[in-house]
Amino acid sequence: MNVQVYDHPSKKVLITGTSGTVKTTLLEKLLRKEKARFKFVFDHQGEFAHRFKVEPCYGPENLCEAVAAGGWVCSDPVQMYPGKTYEAFAFFCDFAFCMAQTQKGRKLFICDELQKLVDNAKTPDELMCILDTGRRYQMDFFGISQAPNLIHNAIRNQLTRVYTFRQSDKNAIKYLSENGFDENQVRNLKGHDYLWRDLSTGENNFGVATVQSDVARDSSPGPAGERAAVETNS
Repeated sequence: MNVQVYDHPSKKVLITGTSGTVKTTLLEKLLRKEKARFKFVFDHQGEFAHRFKVEPCYGPENLCEAVAAGGWVCSDPVQMYPGKTYEAFAFFCDFAFCMAQTQKGRKLFICDELQKLVDNAKTPDELMCILDTGRRYQMDFFGISQAPNLIHNAIRNQLTRVYTFRQSDKNAIKYLSENGFDENQVRNLKGHDYLWRDLSTGENNFGVATVQSDVARDSSPGPAGERAAVETNS
């Protein structure tokens, strides 16, 4: 069965900001709006299953059952790969990409704290398969990293949109500045305020937005609110 789609508009999103900003809350807000048949989440922090009230998967059998059901496929690596998070991430990337090649419909690949799984010197080949060729299989990417310079430039070069909270690290700010953000504005963001810029079109919100008010207005709690954002057809 050929599930390739050659006109899928690629969407690869990074959320970044210093520790203590509400990056994961913004990601939650964005994901609740995204329609997709499958949402593959590498939950190495154990947070997404709790936030979205979905059952985590602890092994290949659970993962296959979740794919058969559709919707969230949330991998918690603690049991299958105890103490080997990097290996667990590579496995899940490979699993998600293989499923994307056999299942119709849009898919999302999602990961928090990306800098703990890749760095600026290496990144798993399995993740690069998703980033390099996932578009053919309608697979998009959403990730979080405290600073963009902490992840490999092979990932950064693929990004289509960046959301940033306050940054103070000069290397993080240099990357953002080179991609159209105002250095002083990034340094002086307060609390839950953030900026975003589409790196493909130049569209931006440089008037500043605030997560707290956005989440209160746009998200609904629990799986009922999420169900509306899952495609039911292929």
